[in-house]
Amino acid sequence: MARFIKRNWMWMMMAATVAVAGPLLARSGGETSRQRSLDTLTEIMDLVQKQSPEPPAPRQLTHATIQGMLHTLDPHSNYMDESEFRLLREEQKGSFYGIGAIIQQHDQGIAIISPMKGGPAEHQGVRSGDIIKEIDGTSTEGMTSNGALQKLRGEKGTLVELAIQRAGIAELLHFSIARAEVPTNSVYYSFMLNPTTGFILIKDFGETTSEEFEKAVTTLKKQGMKQLILDLRNNGGGVLDAAIGICRQLLGPDQLIVSQKGRDGRDENQTRTSKGAQLDPFPLVILINRGSASASEIVTGAIQDHDRGLVLGQTSWGKGLVQSVLTINRSRGLALTTARYYTPSGRSIQRDYTHGLDDYYNPEDEKDAKPQGPAFKTDLNRTVYGGGGINPDYAMPFIKPNEFMISFRFQHSAFFRFAVHEKEHFGIKPGQHADDVILGRFRSWALEQKLPPITDKDWEANRDLIQEQISIEMQNVAYGIEAGFKIQCEKDPFILKALEVMPEAETLLQKKQLLSRSASATVGTTL
Repeated sequence: MARFIKRNWMWMMMAATVAVAGPLLARSGGETSRQRSLDTLTEIMDLVQKQSPEPPAPRQLTHATIQGMLHTLDPHSNYMDESEFRLLREEQKGSFYGIGAIIQQHDQGIAIISPMKGGPAEHQGVRSGDIIKEIDGTSTEGMTSNGALQKLRGEKGTLVELAIQRAGIAELLHFSIARAEVPTNSVYYSFMLNPTTGFILIKDFGETTSEEFEKAVTTLKKQGMKQLILDLRNNGGGVLDAAIGICRQLLGPDQLIVSQKGRDGRDENQTRTSKGAQLDPFPLVILINRGSASASEIVTGAIQDHDRGLVLGQTSWGKGLVQSVLTINRSRGLALTTARYYTPSGRSIQRDYTHGLDDYYNPEDEKDAKPQGPAFKTDLNRTVYGGGGINPDYAMPFIKPNEFMISFRFQHSAFFRFAVHEKEHFGIKPGQHADDVILGRFRSWALEQKLPPITDKDWEANRDLIQEQISIEMQNVAYGIEAGFKIQCEKDPFILKALEVMPEAETLLQKKQLLSRSASATVGTTL
């Protein structure tokens, strides 16, 4: 019986492989070549099962075999098992069932950074700074944030049991929390930076992103917004339709958003805005960095090519491949590259991946990087480049990692833990910054906690950064992560530079509007 099960599993695995790889193998040598390849695969898998000192689980071997095959095609074709596919659908849908809290891996367990307002965790009394020591009886020691996420999410209405350590209380607190629907909004932050400048941060692109963005813009306009900073830094992309929906709100009528060409380069599909009236335009600056990819690059490329706004930051990732997500047996997924996309000017911004995945996923720092690809022209005849990400109109320098701050912030969670201590013992006012008194308390607290000693040299070199990070974390634990992020924005060099170049974005918009009116008048005369 065991032999039959093993053979049956191997046949199912090979059938799944043939479903994807069959056409490729057939093109390279016909039916005989395909059968030979399958025989080789079967023989190798048999040997692995029989000869390996610790035979891998069938599920593990299947996953690795399919992934290995897909990664010979390109870096982004990917097979997803049940849990991976479920997470993808939750992110795209814009909601999931869980406890409603932002968590982070901590050396003492899993820390609650902030309960979501109105969520199950907040209703049960979970607080910022709480440390989850157990989830359903399983210790969180050494558990990653992603591992905890898998355990905290589940079916609607089901219970999750938490054992929590809270500052000032010796015994663990126990909570039984019913999982409920938790929105995963793509528009993470939306507020006014000053009386006329709005700020919107989109963290990814899901099924609700376009509607969220439209609602955010409407709200900000009511608050006096005349110009907008759109933050797409570290936005790795998502649903293509969401990016198209954003472009349709920002661009003019009947403008090309993106083109897709199949692998043979012949089948082209163009997506344009509608021919109706454009929404009221406003000066726009988009922020990008190396973590901006895919759908983020579609939006940024369309805005830049049509001179709708300025792009500021660092060269984006360079993902110009389109994946179609195919469902397998309703519970698993295959993200298969089916096309390349091109910006309105004709740019392909896909970065080279022919030198291996290590070079692709771990590129060297490009502090002085200059465009390497072919040149293209925007609507106003500005020069832009293809061949490796979106190059910003205004480049921002890469900031060298600060080892001292990394150690205290991430390895020891010092600023977060101190903010929790500060809240418990002294209270925190809205918008409060860390002053000299609070900084003094931090140095004393760090000694009590036996953290690595802070030398006078380290203190002087990093005092401003320490002060800023403590201020951010104090607002995070007292009033939620948006309050802390607003403190961060005050000294963010990207945002400060965006405010500086906003008048140029306004001039660019005026030139574009003049060009559009001139083109309309010419068409009218011809008719």
